[in-house]
Amino acid sequence: MTDALESAAALPLEAVDVHKRYPGPAGGSLHVLRGISMQVAPGEAVAVIGASGAGKSTFLHIIGALDHSSEGDVRLGGTSVAGLDPDGLAAARNRHVGFVFQFHHLLKEFTALENVLMPRLIAGGRPDVEEAKARDLLDAVGLAARAHHKPNQLSGGEQQRVAVARALANDPLVLLADEPSGNLDHHTSQALHDLLFDIRERRGLSMVLVTHNLELAGRADRVLRLVDGLLEPA
Repeated sequence: MTDALESAAALPLEAVDVHKRYPGPAGGSLHVLRGISMQVAPGEAVAVIGASGAGKSTFLHIIGALDHSSEGDVRLGGTSVAGLDPDGLAAARNRHVGFVFQFHHLLKEFTALENVLMPRLIAGGRPDVEEAKARDLLDAVGLAARAHHKPNQLSGGEQQRVAVARALANDPLVLLADEPSGNLDHHTSQALHDLLFDIRERRGLSMVLVTHNLELAGRADRVLRLVDGLLEPA
């Protein structure tokens, strides 16, 4: 079987017996994640809820190749990220994962268009070739007319929409969102949630949403709760 066929058959995301420990006082350790296994199917939306400090963001960072697990493995498109060096993790993230965080983390000195274009340039694309795709993504999130505005010229909701467009720039296998509407008012949050699920529907995109917002979580195909370092059905 060719690599292309293997990739097509693979799940977008798998976590296999993931543990995470941090050094604790007096030489001990803090065992935050205690053997989590999870599979995300193509086009599936999974919400992860739980108390503050339960390890939800830690888990998201590990499955998004922002951090290593202490034990276990994460597979993106069937490819293991265990043992990758920082450059390898960065390449896996850029190729397979889109991130939307509570705070947009846009580059303030660049326009909306340039922020969306950045991942394509990092991946080796040419500005003159990639700009059309970046414009299409801004159009998809309803911000075509704001392409040349910098973040401080955009509302909070518009900034998050730019962040969503940027997260989609490299056609990721999975979109990971960490409290994506946690910094927005109710009306703007609703609009962002609608956007995320509309994009998911149109693109067949897999999503993992970490959220305290039970209304957002309820829109997912599955809701899992992180308790005592393990995921269980909510």
